Amino acid sequence: MSWIAFAGKELFRKRIFPVTFVLSLLFVSLFTFGVYKISTNFEGHVETLAGNVSDSIVLMTLGLLFSQMIIAFFILFTTMGAISGEIENGLMLAILSRPIPRWKVYLGKYAGYAFWLVLYAAIMYFAIMMPVHYLLHFPMLPLTLLKTFLLFIWTPLLLLAVCMLGSTFLPMLGNGVACAMLYGLSMFSGFAENIFNKVGENEMVSRFAFLLKLLMPANSMLNRITFELLDGLELPLPTQAVESMGPFATFNVPSNAFVGYTIVYLIIILALGCFGFRKKDIA
Repeated sequence: MSWIAFAGKELFRKRIFPVTFVLSLLFVSLFTFGVYKISTNFEGHVETLAGNVSDSIVLMTLGLLFSQMIIAFFILFTTMGAISGEIENGLMLAILSRPIPRWKVYLGKYAGYAFWLVLYAAIMYFAIMMPVHYLLHFPMLPLTLLKTFLLFIWTPLLLLAVCMLGSTFLPMLGNGVACAMLYGLSMFSGFAENIFNKVGENEMVSRFAFLLKLLMPANSMLNRITFELLDGLELPLPTQAVESMGPFATFNVPSNAFVGYTIVYLIIILALGCFGFRKKDIA
């Protein structure tokens, strides 16, 4: 609990939470207004669910995509100096002056940031899903909602672990740039793979995209969320409706084995971070 309180105090002291709240509220307000304007065109048409399901999925996927991007920048600007920044300003010396193993300090900092991150991600998730559900009458089964929620908060936890690992070995700004580029490449490669798959499978692009998925599974989790939303509808959707989603189509859906890989991925990243922090010279 002390690490959660410490992380929250840092977020408020650096004015990260107030600024993030205002900008997130602006984004959610614009998104909800856009959904409302679209819903006025659907009103009174019973057959709109089957006819516009792909549009609703794209709208929801876009909302979740931009929400994850906002959360990603929140993580980057919050934790890119989680280790290196505190070493530079001398705060880490005060923390390690207590008889606490370094791996506990590292995992404690991760758990503290992860708590506030999950809370923020949960708010953003439901702020995107609920307007689409209530204004567009998009059906959401409880099990589907739970699956997509867990997948949605899982990606930021992976990025948080990567960012903290980078902060152990890289300077603050260098770590921010490296993590931002890795996250951006992961998202771009996934969209590029979907576009190429529409005109024919490209082996080189697929291999490059798969490599980036292993390094940063952000886009893969987004594809799995889209798949879960479509699968939960239990509607006989034609292939054309799915392909019309363009870069948001679910051509290569991550399997349960890949989701299991991300669990191993997180454990390895945290273990490497603990090992690197234990060996790091903070003097």
